[in-house]
Amino acid sequence: MPRKKQYQIVHARVEVLSGGPEPGIVVAELELQPQTAKGKPFFFTIEELDGMPAIFKTETSVFDWFINHAEHESDLIELSNKAMLYEGESYADFFENHEGIECYEGLRYLIYVTRAEWKDLKSFTKKTKGKLLSEIEIPKSDVEEEWENGEEDW
Repeated sequence: MPRKKQYQIVHARVEVLSGGPEPGIVVAELELQPQTAKGKPFFFTIEELDGMPAIFKTETSVFDWFINHAEHESDLIELSNKAMLYEGESYADFFENHEGIECYEGLRYLIYVTRAEWKDLKSFTKKTKGKLLSEIEIPKSDVEEEWENGEEDW
């Protein structure tokens, strides 16, 4: 049986760009380091607009592109064409069809930090930084629990 790839959590961060009367925009990023001789770090990034996610995988951080959207509009268009792993009205299709996506547990981690209560977020990311994904228990996000229970209303 082949050995399962291991990934170390390097860094995670989340930023809320709007809310209130405007649709909520949340941007979250996770940097992972594959534990192989030639493994190079990579980044998963989610931009969630009013509950609708777009997930990207890149070799470098694009977090600031989303934060400074106006300055990087053309970069973000190119990113959407080249690095998007998933885009949908909800996370339901992602959970249903995640086969073949490298490091699904890393994406579960990122979805959790995107959706977690702020009071839980800082301690969770601090506690998991530097650990292997296989060493931690990733809590289910609200959207993952809703999907498992068939409660999604989208």
